[in-house]
Amino acid sequence: MSPKQLIITAIGLGLVGCYSLPDRTLPRDVSESMPSQFTSVTPLAQGDVEEEWWRAFGDPALDEFVAGGLTHNGNLAIGAARLLEARAIWKQTAASRWPSIGVFASATRGRVLDTTGTPSTALVESGNYGGQASFEVDLWGRLQATSEAARRRYLAEGYTLASLRITIAAELVRGYLTVQMLQVQRTVLIESVAVLGDSLRLSERRYQLGSIPDLDVQRARAELEDSKAQLARATQEEATARRALAVLAGALPTEQALANFTMSSKTVEPASLPAVPVGVPSDLLSRRPDLRAVEANLAAAQADLSAAKRALLPSLSLTGSAGEASPTLSDLFSKSLGIWSVGADLTASVFDGGRKVAGIHAADARRVQLLERYRDTVRSAFKEVLDALDARTNLTEVNSARVEQTRALEHSVYLAQRKYDEGYTAFLDVLDARRTLLQARLAAASARSDAAAAYVDLVVALGGGWKPNEPFSVAAR
Repeated sequence: MSPKQLIITAIGLGLVGCYSLPDRTLPRDVSESMPSQFTSVTPLAQGDVEEEWWRAFGDPALDEFVAGGLTHNGNLAIGAARLLEARAIWKQTAASRWPSIGVFASATRGRVLDTTGTPSTALVESGNYGGQASFEVDLWGRLQATSEAARRRYLAEGYTLASLRITIAAELVRGYLTVQMLQVQRTVLIESVAVLGDSLRLSERRYQLGSIPDLDVQRARAELEDSKAQLARATQEEATARRALAVLAGALPTEQALANFTMSSKTVEPASLPAVPVGVPSDLLSRRPDLRAVEANLAAAQADLSAAKRALLPSLSLTGSAGEASPTLSDLFSKSLGIWSVGADLTASVFDGGRKVAGIHAADARRVQLLERYRDTVRSAFKEVLDALDARTNLTEVNSARVEQTRALEHSVYLAQRKYDEGYTAFLDVLDARRTLLQARLAAASARSDAAAAYVDLVVALGGGWKPNEPFSVAAR
């Protein structure tokens, strides 16, 4: 089964199995401790984040790339298989609450010893057939609790798969933005190498004419070699980022695969990205599938504890069988006699060395662990949203400042070159201005990428791309 078929199968079975979601069991101290708002942020948009939130970048190449990555990513295929496994375990556990019905048939024919110890000349034969059933009566709800625990874990796997989809989509977008940023930086460095090469040739001519000292020529050469070194490093980093992105998208990082990987050369302006509907902090408990996954596992642990306690009580099993039997095989279906039996077994544990009590303690310890994990996950989620909100605001301002800095330094280079050409300043001032401009242009490309990535981080922190009423909404597009 291909990764795409596996993911789609898991989604289909998952949605069928979740026709009625169980009631949520939120710890009261967690829900009551959530503040009324995220600092002083006022959301500029209402509602939920769009499922395909990356379309906000307005880049068809990015849309196609993310869709392909979500279809072929290996981790998503593993998550889908885990979901199918959890569903099968739930069905297997739930089946214990139903009767077990079977059929039987047997036939024997042979020679036995007589009373004197010698083989009898007569052959002895017999046969029977019929049906049988057994059923454990769930007197105290132990089987129901066990089935509920398995179902909650199945739901947890579904929420985990939804959370994984958000994470994979975010990594694909971040990787795409990183490659775009490295492309821009490489373009800047290529231009810098070209300009500095022309400047070095001009300086060598002027040195030959005696217009400038050899020191200016060597400084120009050093500046050119520095830009070449930065260009080589940027080229290597871009190639590494492309290969990592190909692997994340579920492809072998071959030359052919990298050649087919195209992206837009136009980067998005971070300030133009739409506002993300933030909502109130308590919404995180529903909007983030990772929180729902931990919550479902906590509910499963509580059901395990209930089942462990009820295992101390007596259990009742009912059995029955009915069929036909005959002392001769030839008469089995014509002159056979009816046989039947019914029975009931009531068993209770008197002494087991403390095994069941220890099971209760173990189940309770697991419940406490998951409760603390849930609280810690909620705290981390709240922090991630605050960090993402700050980053979204501040990194957008950083990007704007870098753009203005670059414009100012471009004019500075023009003025320095003009003064040098007119003999009013040393060549070192020109090199310093160019070096500063180069670093500013590289920083501007990085700032733009960081600001766009902050938008991605905010979407992920708010559980974007997933709807609470669609727990396994992870279909590959």
